Order: sequence, then C-alpha cells, then structure tokens
Amino acid sequence: MFIRETITKNKMTNKSYKKHVLVESYRTENGPRQRVVMQLGTLTLPKSEWKKLAAALEGRLAGQVTLFEEEKEIAEAAESAMANYSFNQKKVDTKKQRRSKAVYASVDLNSVSTGESRSLGPELVGHAAWQQLELDQLLDDCGFSPTEQALAEAAVVGRLIAPSSDLASWRWLRERTALVEMLSVDLSHIGKDAIYEIADLLLSNKTDIERGLRIREANLFSRPHQVFLYDLTNTYFEGSAKKNELAHRGKSKEKRTDCPLVTLALVVDDAGFPIFSQIYEGNKSEPETLKDILERLNKDASLKWQEIYP
Repeated sequence: MFIRETITKNKMTNKSYKKHVLVESYRTENGPRQRVVMQLGTLTLPKSEWKKLAAALEGRLAGQVTLFEEEKEIAEAAESAMANYSFNQKKVDTKKQRRSKAVYASVDLNSVSTGESRSLGPELVGHAAWQQLELDQLLDDCGFSPTEQALAEAAVVGRLIAPSSDLASWRWLRERTALVEMLSVDLSHIGKDAIYEIADLLLSNKTDIERGLRIREANLFSRPHQVFLYDLTNTYFEGSAKKNELAHRGKSKEKRTDCPLVTLALVVDDAGFPIFSQIYEGNKSEPETLKDILERLNKDASLKWQEIYP
C-alpha cells in the first residue's frame, strides 16, 4: 500500500486543495489495478514519512501494530486515520444492514390518495414569532380569554400566510393549515362568526396592542428611533356603507372612485418596524393627517415605556 496525493482547484476562487488517500495495488485477469482503501484528508506529515504511515495503516488493517508506530508522529497520524475509517465503516455497515432488512411492496400509484393534508412550514415560523413577541401575555393583559388569544393568533398568522377575507381565513383554518394543532385551544370546529368577532376585538384594543408590541420589539432589537416614515393608502367598500362614519368618497388608490373609501395610515421607523397605525375617513390626505400623526408621536415620545404599557 502507498499514499497518493491529489490536488483539486476551485474554479470560482482559484484556490487549490490537497487530499491524501491510502491506495492498494492488486492483480486482476486484465492486469494490475489500484483501489482506494482509506481517505486520509490532508496530511501534515512530510512526504518522506508517508511510506512509514502507509505501512502502519496496512498493519492496523491487518490487526497488527508495526514498529513504525514507535514514532509519535506516525502513531498519532495512524490513530487519527483509523478513527475516521472506523466511523465511515460503521456508517457503511449500518446502511447495508438497513438495506438488508428493508421490506418492499408494490404500490399502484393511480390508487394513491391523500386526505387532511395541511400546510406546516409557514405556520411554524408564524407561531414562533408570536411566542417570541409574547403576544398571548399581551392579549391576556388586554383582557382576552384563552380562546380569544388562540383566535387572535389564527387570524393574524392566517392573514400573513394566506391574506384574504375573514370568510376565506375561516376556511383556511378549518381545511388547509396545521396551525390549529399548535394552538392552546382547539379551534378545529370554530364557527365563521368567531373570526369576524375577534377582528372587532383586536381593533377595539388596537392602541394597547400596538404600544405593547413596540415594547417587545424594543427589547428584542434595541436601537434608537431617529427617523420615522409615514404613508397613507385607502381601500374601498362594495356597497353604500351608509352606516360607516369613516366611509367617504375620495381619490381611490385602486381606481374605484365609484365606491366609498376608508383611509389607512401607518408609521414605521427606519428599520421598518411599525410604530402605530390609524384609520381615517376615506377623503383624508397626508397634509390633513400629518399634524395628528406628529402629535401622537410626540405624546408617545414624552412617556416612558413603563407608562406606555405598565
């Protein structure tokens, strides 16, 4: 047996890498051949010592200890190589055992069907963010019951993953998502009216929830607030919306000037974290609402965090 060095070159970085292998020569009917016995990684031994290491490894593989291992460097290199070899061999043996015990069966792919398949990945991210922001505790401080807290998470995470109407969110919760299995309360049989009701409850506690979120985010991402960004958008109602005091005619961002509008305002910091939101009449513009936004920013800035949300 002998040790062979090979050099590979990374075409992207133009950097060269060396690796060493233990090679064995053997004879076949078609003439002499060579095969790799062991991967050695990158050796630090000088090339003049490779022959001794090859002999030591050959002896180890045969269950013997050679005289070359009396040299400390050779013994350490042989020990390291054999440890890696044993690890790889165990993986190979385990794979062979698994294959030998495998049970195979014929399956008609045309007859295969699925049932109750639900989305999981985005829900795990949304649920983890909900927990990290301690939103259940925040809603509990606002007087939400455990069922209402679970409904709030379902409504909020649902809007992030599959934004749509309240009715569509209810169908998504019942039929398409695994989020129901992560909640502390079973919502698998919840009625669609509950989704509408939790949206109203969240809106009625909007100011406290936004202030609480600001504290959570400030604790997680401590940074000074130096720049605030503010913008308006609007959405329209299908219908007259006569009983909605905020519904007014105006310039629609969606080109629906034939419908009554409501204006939505959002203030964020320079990193994109929401500061607060506000709902205005549909005919309001930035100049008309800027004073109100600045007054609220000034009011919140004059309070300590403990005073904003005890």
